[in-house]
Amino acid sequence: MKTSKTILSVLFGFIIMSSPISCTKDNGQEPLKVVSVATDQGLDLNAPSPGQNVPLNSLFVITFSKEIDPSTLNPASISLRANDTDVPVTRSSIGSTVTLTPAGSLETGTKYIVSVSPDLKATDGSPAVTATYEFTSFGRKNAIPPQLAQQLSYFSFSGNMTDAVGTHTPAATDIRNLTYTTDRFGFTELAGSFNGGTTIVEIPNGNQYMTNNSLTVSVWIYADGTKNGQFVLGLAAWKGLYLELSSDWAWIKFLNNYAQAGGGTSSDENLFPGTGLTKDNGGWQGWTFQKDVLPHNGGVGTSYFKNKWAHVVCTYLASNRTATMYINGEKVKQQDFDLWPAADLKRTISGVSYGGNMTGGGNKLALGFIQGSQNRTALESWADPSDLYSNHFKGAMDDLRIFSVALTDLEVEALYLAEKP
Repeated sequence: MKTSKTILSVLFGFIIMSSPISCTKDNGQEPLKVVSVATDQGLDLNAPSPGQNVPLNSLFVITFSKEIDPSTLNPASISLRANDTDVPVTRSSIGSTVTLTPAGSLETGTKYIVSVSPDLKATDGSPAVTATYEFTSFGRKNAIPPQLAQQLSYFSFSGNMTDAVGTHTPAATDIRNLTYTTDRFGFTELAGSFNGGTTIVEIPNGNQYMTNNSLTVSVWIYADGTKNGQFVLGLAAWKGLYLELSSDWAWIKFLNNYAQAGGGTSSDENLFPGTGLTKDNGGWQGWTFQKDVLPHNGGVGTSYFKNKWAHVVCTYLASNRTATMYINGEKVKQQDFDLWPAADLKRTISGVSYGGNMTGGGNKLALGFIQGSQNRTALESWADPSDLYSNHFKGAMDDLRIFSVALTDLEVEALYLAEKP
């Protein structure tokens, strides 16, 4: 779920209820009444029809019939609650309007209640009419990502690059030319926008993602069809990991560097060309599964990525040396290193391993390119982030999650269902 000011991902039910309890006059004065309740994005919480979308990063704006006495703003007078617990909010008022600003994002698929009590007073001293407004936050109820305790980092791109669960928040100077755009749910400024030339975000200590043998990288991407050939993300190029879309849109691949017997390391890519070929029908001897998308859908790029949102998950399970790729919750490619040629040292790999530069920022995970800009592993011009003609990612990115374990087929499907529009 999203835990910083953001959204997550998936549709939700929405119920509104207004319950005035008392309408008595106080000393001949009209009581303070709620006129409207809305989010800062203009969603009307007074609306009688269910099914409206309230993002997880919403603020709540309550308009009253009279000017509010700010000294009466407190948890007893106006509150936001979930599961019978007060949600930390900042309360502020201007004239007849009160704004509730949650300290963090709302929890996915959770019932919330905005409550107003007579402890809230107008400037003329008249008390508020008791009222409650109930709604369910964005997302399916209990749509909690699997293996939450094993999640190393989560970047929601909801107007910031804060690592919501880990310690990998980038410095402001390492967030270059990133803007925010409409996400897959249609909410503005809640996904990262990459311009295909100068946008790059460099995540510190990326080498720490590769110290647990097994690994899962999950990300939503929208690839702009005007840019051919794109490095979506990368850590020290082939000495760490990277995700790449081909220049002809024919394939996507995820590469990892691995530790092998004798203390050395080597890299290998899990390539998905969508041909359906495996070890059993003419494909590479280590390919145990591959989905065929060519006859019906026109290939990998057309099927999944060109000008459309796609959920990509790449895993490596150290216990049985298998690398797997999933798109939109479905397994599309898997390879087993135990089926590599008999003399190949990849049959001895123990897990993912970082082999890039540790000093001078060489260990930063680059979003939008194959490696970071400092102390680069690959020195060729095509791998230079400052080269505007290199294969920088152009499009949008959202909900990047990195796990210290390999998610199972069912867990990947559950994550997709939890996050899909």
